[in-house]
Amino acid sequence: MGPQESSETTELEVSVSLLSKTPVVDCEINPFVDVTSPGSQIVPPHSLACNWYREQFTCSVHHGKLSTFQCMSCVELDLPPKESYHCSSRCFLDSWKIHMVRHHDAAEAVCRNLTGNEQSVRKLRSSGSWPAFGDASLLHQSAMVVEREGKEWIKVGSSKAYVPTMDDVGLRLKLESAAVDCSLGIHLSPVNMIVTDPVITPPSTPHRHMVQIRHLQKSSDDVMFTVLSYNVLSDLYATRKIYDYCAAWALLWGYRRQNLLREIIKYGADILCLQEVQSDHFENFFEPQLAKCGYSAVYKKKTQGVYTGKGYVSDGCATFYRRDLFKEIKKYEIEFRRTALSVVEALKPELRNPARIHLAKDNIALVVVLEKMQKGSTTDAIQTRICVAFYHQANTHISADPKHPDVKLFQVANLVNGLEKIAQSQIPLLLCGDINSLPQSDPHTFIVSGRINRTREREDDSFGIYQHLKLYHSLCLLSAYASSSQSDLGTKEPVFTHVTRDFCGTLDYIFYTAKDMILEGLLELPYLESTEPSLPSPIWSSDHIALMARFRLKRPSRRRPDPLPLPLNPWQQLSSSTTLAE
Repeated sequence: MGPQESSETTELEVSVSLLSKTPVVDCEINPFVDVTSPGSQIVPPHSLACNWYREQFTCSVHHGKLSTFQCMSCVELDLPPKESYHCSSRCFLDSWKIHMVRHHDAAEAVCRNLTGNEQSVRKLRSSGSWPAFGDASLLHQSAMVVEREGKEWIKVGSSKAYVPTMDDVGLRLKLESAAVDCSLGIHLSPVNMIVTDPVITPPSTPHRHMVQIRHLQKSSDDVMFTVLSYNVLSDLYATRKIYDYCAAWALLWGYRRQNLLREIIKYGADILCLQEVQSDHFENFFEPQLAKCGYSAVYKKKTQGVYTGKGYVSDGCATFYRRDLFKEIKKYEIEFRRTALSVVEALKPELRNPARIHLAKDNIALVVVLEKMQKGSTTDAIQTRICVAFYHQANTHISADPKHPDVKLFQVANLVNGLEKIAQSQIPLLLCGDINSLPQSDPHTFIVSGRINRTREREDDSFGIYQHLKLYHSLCLLSAYASSSQSDLGTKEPVFTHVTRDFCGTLDYIFYTAKDMILEGLLELPYLESTEPSLPSPIWSSDHIALMARFRLKRPSRRRPDPLPLPLNPWQQLSSSTTLAE
């Protein structure tokens, strides 16, 4: 372990636990380490010494010799790891013909299961070719080897956390940790040892194509963009109690965040609308990682936090946009618990307190007005108002409680009525998000049809809230996926966007103003079989699926007048009874 073990009785005890014993390549292992003092004594000052080791395989040909080389083509083709190790370069060279046959057979088997991914097919079929001898990407020469309990291990790290690499695939890892007195160089505790299961590679996510909806002749001055909506499942809610059917390693945030990021980047949308983005994960992961890909971000978190041991965190909505295509003009942050106050005050006095509690759900919406930056011939990006296209994107997460349909309708109506005021500034509208409502439910019907019948008594309106809501609008919003050939013929929406053990249905949507935009393409929907047994899974790292659409702005038949000023607060006093008369 490094420091000298003390000959005296050790004072401390070190306990180590892992959230999962299955390590995954490129996913950080960060164990929980607790140092205690027997007899409830005060824990003296100390440091933690940690070393990570990888088990050492013997040569696949000369079984009595330790391996010093590994064929990484075998690893990439998911062949048994023990067959990829050799004791010397000569041993590896002598076995190369056998490797070629294995690579060819394995590559052909994998290629039969790959459709529409020609680049991957070519790469796999070329893996049978002779590698450059000594190429570090194909051959691995072992590092320092140590012996522990009669078994050989390679030291791979000397910090508390460790990120497995392709070199570790198929092999177990061992963590040794102890409390030490650095000034004296002695152990203050026995060495704690914990061994993982063999390291695995993450499964590949099935490719989802963009499906062309309309084939229109393109022009150089056309304004086109893509928008993605995705509920990424906050780590606050991804518990083993709820998702016990998901492999433990696939439910860890360290794995899910990498898998989600790979998926999001692969889609390459111009605007990203992400829901359930945890506040600390936005700051330390999503924002910096997507900034590297050219995105700027706007974020709104819920007002009520949860204490996690490292402080209070909450989830929220995050809108990312390509900074070379757009600039932010204005944003609006909507807290539905605040907008509900004017509705509550309009109720009978005896109903106000229970209605306030009933409506005070900590759901939010984030509205961002973006301006397209037009490309010019003299500069890389000219911000101009001559041929300016405005995009208005609303990103929302509506109450999920099925027992409170009136709360859902209030929140959706409140949001849309505010958007209607913004649309008066001649701005095309997009409404994306998880509205937690099924197709043909009241919130969905209100959005796409423009009104809800409130002339009859409704069992779901126990507080009389509906009479104080403006339950009609003039936005002419269409659902993008109503144009998909994969959508349900009855509801004209996807069969599912959310799959768990207890539920399978559609809760996520992309709506747009049809008078301003033409829908040109949609991201194809995955087959339900690919989500088995349920979501999240090792393949899909959220319990929702991503939706994406490609739009083209309609060309005006005549020159549009200059846009009107944006309203300061379109959600102020929306529930006033004076707005109900048509």
